[in-house]
Amino acid sequence: MKKSFLIGFIILTVLLSVVAISGRHLPQGKVVAQDVDMNHTISVSGEGVVQAVPDITLINFSIVIQKKTAHDAMSELSTVANRVITVLKNAGVKDEDIKTLSINLYPVYQWDKDHRTSTLIGYKASESFQISAGIKDAGRMIGLITENGVNNISGIRFDVSDKDKLQQEAITDAVENARKKAEAALKNTNYKIVGIKTISVSSASPFPIYRNGVYTPVIKESAQVPLEGGSFNIKAHVEVIFIFD
Repeated sequence: MKKSFLIGFIILTVLLSVVAISGRHLPQGKVVAQDVDMNHTISVSGEGVVQAVPDITLINFSIVIQKKTAHDAMSELSTVANRVITVLKNAGVKDEDIKTLSINLYPVYQWDKDHRTSTLIGYKASESFQISAGIKDAGRMIGLITENGVNNISGIRFDVSDKDKLQQEAITDAVENARKKAEAALKNTNYKIVGIKTISVSSASPFPIYRNGVYTPVIKESAQVPLEGGSFNIKAHVEVIFIFD
């Protein structure tokens, strides 16, 4: 009888020990980590938008020359291009703000529909550039280059110089927006946001604003028209997993 009671007592003690090891007596850090992973997190998305006012104008233009020989076409192109670059530099445009985009030389043929033949009539040489200038100076720059031989303006775009800073502001606003959503979800509960587990950020770099049709493809007269860059939005999107307790 006593032997049976002793065996039963030993079995009961072992069972209680197993319960203690699998429950309350586990290391505290491990219990908290499991709690955070499984129950005390909330996933929220956030959006941030910052309005940007352009302060840079990007002007794409080209010089197109047609002559009877390739030598003459390239020679005059070189003369006009050097004159335009000199004028721009004298007007205050820095070397790093003048970029050559392409140089082309190709034959020009005239088609005779009666005899169905092509006759070489000359060569066309062209050089394309892009310059960067302040918006207030853009009209003056266009006037200068057209006065000195530029006969094609292919595009005008507006951009901002502090784009990286504005993108960071948009990301900050997006995280704050996500936090407010999380706090709203936990309102009227006993839980509060105590930390962040993960953040995923995606922000789209805005392309410069393109103004189409501002100038005709071939400029015959000097143009000094005031330009307005308007404004555009820089956006950021975040996915945040908040820890609450």
